[in-house]
Amino acid sequence: MLSGTPQAVRLDSVTKIYGSADRRGRDVRALDTVSVAIPPGTFTAVMGPSGSGKSTFLHCAAGLDSLTSGACWIGGIALSGMNETQLTKLRRKHVGFVFQAYNLVPSLTVRDNIVLPLRLSGERVDRRWLEEVLARVGLTGKADTRPSQLSGG
Repeated sequence: MLSGTPQAVRLDSVTKIYGSADRRGRDVRALDTVSVAIPPGTFTAVMGPSGSGKSTFLHCAAGLDSLTSGACWIGGIALSGMNETQLTKLRRKHVGFVFQAYNLVPSLTVRDNIVLPLRLSGERVDRRWLEEVLARVGLTGKADTRPSQLSGG
């Protein structure tokens, strides 16, 4: 179980190399023996110039990209050896993504976009939880509109 683990995410000596990606045909070392432990309940900013490996770091930490070497854990669960189905289920249950662009399904309402991951996983939607989420982000009165109809979005 993920609760009570010492780190929400841990990377240990993670290296990620992309082959022949630069103009000279050399391998590109996007991450070079990166080690970090992120405690649960904390906020962490990943900053750096374009091309410095921020996205690669996040993709590896979330199990979206494979590692060249090193190890990664989400809540104490080792990602190495997991197949795509196992990784998908782990991410669905324990990882949240906040995209720079909204990445919402425009034909669905705000409410339907929020519960989409639950429906795709076959889980029951807790209506009280949903109403609490909508209230916390100030969307209670706008939950049945399409994302494109929201002002400022």
